[in-house]
Amino acid sequence: MSAASRPSALANLSVPALVAQWARIVDDAERAAGLTPGARRDDPAHDPRADADVRHELALRLRARPTTLETREMLAELDAAYRAATTAVTTCVHGAARAEAEQWTAQREWYYWRAPHGAESHGAPPRGADSHGAESQRA
Repeated sequence: MSAASRPSALANLSVPALVAQWARIVDDAERAAGLTPGARRDDPAHDPRADADVRHELALRLRARPTTLETREMLAELDAAYRAATTAVTTCVHGAARAEAEQWTAQREWYYWRAPHGAESHGAPPRGADSHGAESQRA
């Protein structure tokens, strides 16, 4: 994500705060998918792109400055849970033009190619092959 397009609120958060925010996002995704007990999140104002932006900010930070094994293992667990709670899609949630401009790929920035289960029937990109993000990414 270019510096100009980076959400400033995310840039001001620490890595532990971003990890905590990602954990909440994953928990919400699991609840919405019915994978954990609790109320479904049916908020029409919810924007999955903002969720993916949190994970992307984490990836940028970890590429610039590696973190502890404990943090990497926690992220791997959270990422696996997020993949289980979402569906791979063929189009970046920000759109193909933005993905190309930012040089994002479905393999490296896998979180931009995920949508809530069933979202493809509500205007999200169509469901794609699970190869988009099937392997765990460390950053």
